[in-house]
This record gives sequence, C-alpha cells and structure tokens, in this order.
Amino acid sequence: MSTSKQHAIRKHMHVYSSENRDLGQVAEVYEDSFLLHKNIFAKKRYIPYELVTTIDDNRVDLRLSEDEVDEIKWEKRPDYEHHLADPTQLFYDRGHGIHDPFDETNPDQP
Repeated sequence: MSTSKQHAIRKHMHVYSSENRDLGQVAEVYEDSFLLHKNIFAKKRYIPYELVTTIDDNRVDLRLSEDEVDEIKWEKRPDYEHHLADPTQLFYDRGHGIHDPFDETNPDQP
C-alpha cells in the first residue's frame, strides 16, 4: 500500500477509468483502499491503492477500464486479519468465488 496515495485521496474526488471515463466519486477512504460510489453502476466498489495511476487536484485515475471496474467483485472490504501477507490478493478471495485456503467457514469452496 502506498501511504502517499492514501493521504492524497479525499472524499468526493472524481475517479476515472483508463479510457478517461468518469466512474464516480470517492465515498470513503480506508488504509488499504477507497470506496468508489459509481455513477453508472448499481453497486459500489472497493478499489485498492495499487490500481491508482495518478492523483491530481480533484481527480483519481485508475489503470482499469470501465468494463474491468464493472466486472470486478470488490463489493466488500477484504478481511486483512486472516491474510496479512498479500492485501491485494484479498480482493480476489473470500466471497468472490476464488478458493481461499485460510477460509475455515468454506473449506470446500473451489
């Protein structure tokens, strides 16, 4: 995680895709990610700081396209307490259809 990115991102900043499309605004800022309140999509998404390319004035640019942001399943914040070694991987783990070997509640999940 980049603490400089965390401190530079503020609520209500506009978030743009790699194609320069306005995806919405920053709703909340966390130590590991920010919550994107999306203009064109029905659900909010948590975006890890690793996906931010630039931050300028009232603008946050992502390295994801609009379609990629729509397809991601980051509708809840990851559980860092159980997967501390790789925070980005948590966005692909629990509750998102990817096997998580540390998830004792669903050990048979593919």
